Amino acid sequence: MKIPIIGIIVAATILLVGCSKHDASSSTSTSAAAPILQPAMTAWQQGDKAAAVTTFVATDWSSRPLFAPNSVLSLSEDQFNAFSDAENQAKSAEMLSQLDSLKQLARAVAQTGDDAAAKGDTAQARKCFTSLEQCGAALDTGSLRMVKLVGQAFQKLANSELSKVGK
Repeated sequence: MKIPIIGIIVAATILLVGCSKHDASSSTSTSAAAPILQPAMTAWQQGDKAAAVTTFVATDWSSRPLFAPNSVLSLSEDQFNAFSDAENQAKSAEMLSQLDSLKQLARAVAQTGDDAAAKGDTAQARKCFTSLEQCGAALDTGSLRMVKLVGQAFQKLANSELSKVGK
């Protein structure tokens, strides 16, 4: 029986990142250092939007790190500004691309919350909006100004939506 390539990629990602709660409790320091945004972003980039939203909502936003150490989003403002002009332009493009993907995922989470609220499932709506708010707060503690601004926007959107369904 042939296994689809995407299934292999997802399985490999899960094994390498150690993203499931079962793996986190049964493994040692490997899963503790796994970037918490990676599983949701990987699913999103592979086109599995439902899994990306589900993973995003289930994420423990108090854990760290948010991003992989080699990600431009993990840089401090000083590190980012230390690049040459050419490197800075390339890193800026990379940063904007990654933030755009994250914003698309956040919009999908918000839409899932809106859909749940429209169906009368306020508990699920609250989960979506609360996760979005917590993600925003986590991003707001980041080092890069652009990451902080995105985090603040997530918090503002989440708080607006939470006020509609009640905290």
